[in-house]
Amino acid sequence: MSRARKLLPVLVGLLVLGALSPAAATPGETAPHPRRRATPSQSIGLPFRGTLRHGVLLHESEHLRYAGEYAPGGHFFGTDELVNLLQRAADQVARRAPGGRLSIGEISGERGGPLAGHRSHRNGRDVDISFYMLDAAGEPYAPFAFANFDRNGHGLPPNESLRFDDVRNWELVSRLVTDPDARVQYIFVANTLRARLLATAHRRHASARAIHRAEVVMMQPSHGHPHRNHFHVRIYCPPADRPACEDREPFHAWYPGAPPVARATPSEADGT
Repeated sequence: MSRARKLLPVLVGLLVLGALSPAAATPGETAPHPRRRATPSQSIGLPFRGTLRHGVLLHESEHLRYAGEYAPGGHFFGTDELVNLLQRAADQVARRAPGGRLSIGEISGERGGPLAGHRSHRNGRDVDISFYMLDAAGEPYAPFAFANFDRNGHGLPPNESLRFDDVRNWELVSRLVTDPDARVQYIFVANTLRARLLATAHRRHASARAIHRAEVVMMQPSHGHPHRNHFHVRIYCPPADRPACEDREPFHAWYPGAPPVARATPSEADGT
């Protein structure tokens, strides 16, 4: 058999392989990205008047847990974007400050709708998050329930032995507000603790971008619960869920896409 005939099967195989393989990027160009999986979840309506389709369950992990008080209720369903945000944030905090676990309160029911004890949390875009805490020995503490803290970071009765974990709580806020996928609209938290978090950010030489976004989104609700015992985080509608999913003002500079023409309502700022 001639050398040419021996090489023929090899050449055919290479041609077939090349036809099945993605085209290589020309120098200076970006290789094509694989098609992104369609989001299975869908947030419908407003956070305080909406529902959730195909809610995604947030699972406990090495760095994330359900707060014991809320575990039996099982209200840990959200949009793909929110669930992934929480998982990414918990992992990032653990890398930056190992030892603690992010404790989650409630998100939404599997199909959304009214949730006892909340005005919002109806369409998978709101989540209550326990503060990271330290015990009397300065070790990370995994709470059964949310605990209130004063302006000095000391636990209020009956949790006087606990301390507000400035470092981990700031790392959490920083990761939430700079996430490239899920865009945060609000982080409801008491003004006294907001001040502690921003002071920690400056002390740790955080990026100007993270500090600015945190200053914009962190706020104490204008009425109702002051949020001295947890963060309430809300993200904007995922672009793929619009227009069935509805956002209201404020539309921050990082709002994904063109903001709709809408007006805020007083109930939007209550944070519950």
